[in-house]
Amino acid sequence: MKPASTQFIRSLLVALAAATLLTGCGKDGGDDQPDQIYEVVRGDFNIVITANGVLDAVKRYIIEAPPVSKQGLDIIEAVEDQTVLKKGDQIVAFSDETYLDELEDQTIKIEEAEKNLMILQQDYQMKIADIVSAIKAATDAHRISREALEKYVSEDAPLAKKNFQQDLAAARQDVEDEEQNLASLKASLLSASMGDEAARLEIEEQVENSEMQSEELESNEEKASYDLRIFKQYTFPQQSRKLEQDQVRAEMDLQKELVNSAAQRLQIERKIQTQERLLHSLKQQKRDLLENIAMLKVTAPVNGAISYGDPNPRRHNQQQKEIVVGAKMNRSEIIGSIPDLSRLVVNVDIPEISRSKIDPGMRAEMRIKALPNLRLSGVVEKVSDLATSLVFWDRSSPKIYPTIISLEQNDPSLRPGMTVEVDMISEVISSVLFVPVEALFVKEGDVYCQVKKAVGSEARKVVIGRSSSSYVEILEGLEEGDRVLLSREEL
Repeated sequence: MKPASTQFIRSLLVALAAATLLTGCGKDGGDDQPDQIYEVVRGDFNIVITANGVLDAVKRYIIEAPPVSKQGLDIIEAVEDQTVLKKGDQIVAFSDETYLDELEDQTIKIEEAEKNLMILQQDYQMKIADIVSAIKAATDAHRISREALEKYVSEDAPLAKKNFQQDLAAARQDVEDEEQNLASLKASLLSASMGDEAARLEIEEQVENSEMQSEELESNEEKASYDLRIFKQYTFPQQSRKLEQDQVRAEMDLQKELVNSAAQRLQIERKIQTQERLLHSLKQQKRDLLENIAMLKVTAPVNGAISYGDPNPRRHNQQQKEIVVGAKMNRSEIIGSIPDLSRLVVNVDIPEISRSKIDPGMRAEMRIKALPNLRLSGVVEKVSDLATSLVFWDRSSPKIYPTIISLEQNDPSLRPGMTVEVDMISEVISSVLFVPVEALFVKEGDVYCQVKKAVGSEARKVVIGRSSSSYVEILEGLEEGDRVLLSREEL
């Protein structure tokens, strides 16, 4: 073990001189107070890294301004900082004047949209009735044309043909009958020529009439044959074709009416759907407005005391916005937090020069400035692997390593934000002789202690070893039981 340098001791003593004088240890030039005496014993002392930290909760419920306005939020009500709240109690209320105006406008828009939707639905019903009527008329026309064609082809045309055929057959029969009558009359005329003259003349007249009747009947036969031929070659084909064309035209009209009706129905249905979507959107906007208005009253999510400001210790150097009536906040801006007091930790910023001496699991002893009689102990839980600027927005500021120390006990008087003096025990020096730093002084380049004697005291040169901010290991020059004065003869 190598002794520490005299220069190091000199620096250490100079650094502690002011603190020693303020606590009354050692002699002051004009005082007559007796020196304090320390008895040298063999024991343990700790080499510690001392730093200041801030008490914080492991878990915080962050309270943010509602994310509802791009123009800013005006505070109209706010509880005082550190107010103890119950779950559901109001913390901050923001002005809802703008939102109420928007809500009124939105209500008017919804009423207008509902009225327009009702008109469209009524028009739709009327249009559907017109469409049904038009389709029915086209369907009836198509049915009538089809039935007319079927009736003509299957009933009217065969009947007409049959009548023409019967007329022709009757005309032919009349011709045959008259020919037979004429032949009979001619036979009678031959037999009457050798008898009565008067009878002969009468028969000749009858023959002449029969011949004339035969000619007329033959003409009727020709006409009946012509009518039948005309029906077969012209009348039936033309009428059938006309009725077929009427059926095709009626079918096309029906298809056209169906297409137009579907287009008209789809058009008005789209208008209704567009209006319904508009109405749904307006109602959703109204619901959003109501939700936004409800969010303007920020309440406590849990029981606890509200602490205004950003709880992030890295941002404590920023100017915190004052949460008071009349202040303006941005949406989602942090209002404050409600800490969970069931478990507390200490946030410590370790200087870059001391980072290598701090490891997780290291013991720590702590004192609360606001509670001087309270002593706490804990363990280094986490040391950041990356350095951070002490002032997070200033890269030129000193580098620190954020460190978390977990507490092993809790106390109802502890509150987040309290300043904590932390001694992190980097090494325990066991079973050695040691004295307080105040017992050492440097004279002519060597380190001395003022040892108490039965009468008076003597300066004794010592060899020192390891040291902390409070104690120094003595390697040579003192024995257990020696009593040293806590004073400095020379610095």
